[in-house]
Amino acid sequence: MKNAIVTGASGFIGSAVCRELLNNHISVIAIVRDRTSMAQVENKNLVIVEAEMCEYLSLSDKLPENIDVFYHFAWDGAYGTILGEYEKQIENIQYTCDALKLAHKIRCKKFIMAGTINELELFQFHKANVNIPRKACIYGIAKLACDFMGKTLAADWGIDFNVAIIGSCFGPGDNSKRIHNTIILNLLCGKSPVLIKGDTIHDWIYIDDVARMFLALGKRSVNMKSYYLGHRSLRRLDEIVRDVRDELNPDVELKFGEIQSSFNIDYSLVDLEAVYQDTGCIAESDFKHSIRLTANWLLEKAQRDEREQ
Repeated sequence: MKNAIVTGASGFIGSAVCRELLNNHISVIAIVRDRTSMAQVENKNLVIVEAEMCEYLSLSDKLPENIDVFYHFAWDGAYGTILGEYEKQIENIQYTCDALKLAHKIRCKKFIMAGTINELELFQFHKANVNIPRKACIYGIAKLACDFMGKTLAADWGIDFNVAIIGSCFGPGDNSKRIHNTIILNLLCGKSPVLIKGDTIHDWIYIDDVARMFLALGKRSVNMKSYYLGHRSLRRLDEIVRDVRDELNPDVELKFGEIQSSFNIDYSLVDLEAVYQDTGCIAESDFKHSIRLTANWLLEKAQRDEREQ
């Protein structure tokens, strides 16, 4: 792989993938809404293109042809209440199909779309007699629609296509209030986080590992195959959170099961070994060190935010 296009290049995962590609001497065309969002990424092999997602189809004359890989990360509403806003999530389906059509028009060789473990949650409802998904499942439904539509269109257009189903990714640069940041911030403040049942299976995967896996898939992947980006073995949530607590604030008491949740991921639906078998890449970041780096970043961010108020 010599070059790549990255949409959503200023986001949490997109920016990490950009850095990984550039660090491996791969030329990157970053498609973002605002070029100033890429100010911290300076590299002679980086070209920035400004465009809204609704403008993707107008970019074919502005981009070079025969790019090796088109990475699609751009997505409006990947966390928070917007997960359940069907209007916004339907727009994301349209823009993902537009991005794939753009890749086809400029003769890209491969298209890799960022999926989500929330897609796996939906299968528990498919054959259920009583089907009551949480509202946030609308996000996962939109991602799953892009998965199936993307494979269908890519097969028709003759472009290689992969979906990368990302585990529960954490690390510096994540501005969300997802479970990792909430638990870490609570522990840093000496508070006991409100938790679901401890026997729930989770997979906290560090952002650097995710970025390396995306690079590996860009170089070597099986056409039309979906890949799980995470660890090859999984752990219970109570094991994970105790490791986080012991690293950051061992005195905080942990109480699991204080809140009820229907959120359930059937990891048997993905092949935990696929990335390793096809690319040789594995998650190798030290977990506790990664937690410490994330906690330090969150503290620095909180201090910056306080100064700006």
